Amino acid sequence: MDLYEAFMNISVAAVSSAVALLLPALGEGVSERAGVLNIGTEGYMIIGALAAYYGYLGLESIWIGFLMAGVAGLILSWVHAFFTITLKRNQIVSGTGLWLFGMGFTAYLFRLVGITAVVEKLKVLAIPGFQEIPYFGSVFFRQNVVGYASFLLVPIFAIALHRTPWGLVNKAAGDSPLAADMAGHNVSMIRYLSIGICGIMAGLGGGYLAIGSLNRFSEGLTAGRGFIAIAIVIFGGWDPKRILGGALFFSFIDSLQLYLQAQGSVIPYPLLIIMPYVLTLMVLAATSKRAKNIPHKLGVPYIRGEE
Repeated sequence: MDLYEAFMNISVAAVSSAVALLLPALGEGVSERAGVLNIGTEGYMIIGALAAYYGYLGLESIWIGFLMAGVAGLILSWVHAFFTITLKRNQIVSGTGLWLFGMGFTAYLFRLVGITAVVEKLKVLAIPGFQEIPYFGSVFFRQNVVGYASFLLVPIFAIALHRTPWGLVNKAAGDSPLAADMAGHNVSMIRYLSIGICGIMAGLGGGYLAIGSLNRFSEGLTAGRGFIAIAIVIFGGWDPKRILGGALFFSFIDSLQLYLQAQGSVIPYPLLIIMPYVLTLMVLAATSKRAKNIPHKLGVPYIRGEE
């Protein structure tokens, strides 16, 4: 296999696997712009993955599986919203608790049910005409329907966040919730909605892993992707277009390490496995201090009358 063919194979795998990072990262970006950090995104994803897997196996419909994934992520995210918005509790503590709950609950339920099966894979839909474009055609235009929909969500989120009144109010809830409150907007409802969007998107990301990409469920299936999604949001400066770039970049690194493992690289496989996570830490260290668009009240509960 020549170098170009290897690069193409890695690129195709990276674009496909980027969906599982892109979906939760887009949702996390919406929530953080409203001032709420979701450390529990990993928990939303694993809950969504299990719901999608058993929904698909039980009802024999992949779309019902995805629906259940979104609903499961939404429910868990609103638990976080209740603690952090209604009860004004610490967002990091609440998110960490929900992450641990999601990992433990899914492992327990998976063992309790004891049903394992490989589900049918989503079919690749090549777009005639576009797939013949050198490099980009075979990489970007040979995806499944969920992959295409995920990439189409990027401009939709960008328009919604930057070109609509709702996007302005969402940003105000994270930058100056007191000003938003004084303007007549319900900050709590804005944040509940934003967290709900994060939960749905993270649940769908986990569902995509289980029934759209890996075609199975296993304990710890998400493997830290929820935390990488949070890193991608910071890396992307809370902008959907740059978040897409971050998702593709991290997925390429992950696909590269998998390819090197398969080719019998001289690099020990434990080092290859941790490569995406080490890179995540390095990127965070390099970009966090230069983040210009960070919401001013990110992680701060809003108490009416206080700023």
